[in-house]
This record gives sequence, structure tokens and C-alpha cells, in this order.
Amino acid sequence: MYVRCRVDERGRIVIPKEIRKALNIKRGSELVLKVENNRIIIEKAIDPFKVLENILGEFTFSRGLRRKAEEEAFKQLRG
Repeated sequence: MYVRCRVDERGRIVIPKEIRKALNIKRGSELVLKVENNRIIIEKAIDPFKVLENILGEFTFSRGLRRKAEEEAFKQLRG
């Protein structure tokens, strides 16, 4: 699918409805932006906790445990 869009005065773009629908992107969905070979790539963010919950079945992460794991991951990313 190929769609053109414009950047507004605040640097924002609108993801066209057909793309949002195709990728199930809704208000509040987290996206990851990266630059590769002079291109902007936008992908849906993958929630690693949901992946683990799908693998582990009934097991769920508490908010506190999830926050602690996220903080540790961000510390490692920052160096």
C-alpha cells in the first residue's frame, strides 16, 4: 500500500484510515519510528509482556513488576 501525506506545521502526520484499519492502529496505540537508508519506518510497538503472557497462558504481570522491568530495560538502553 502506498499513500502520500503532508507534515503539518507542528511536524505531525495523519496515518490514513485504510492503513490504521489494516494494521489495527487505534487511538493510544504505541508506534516505533526509526530511520533506515534515508527512510522513516513506522511499526506497531510490540508489548513483550503480552507476548510472554500469550506464551505462559494464565500467568499475568502485576503493574509493579511490569514497571520495574520497564525501568530496568530503559536503564540498559541508556547505557
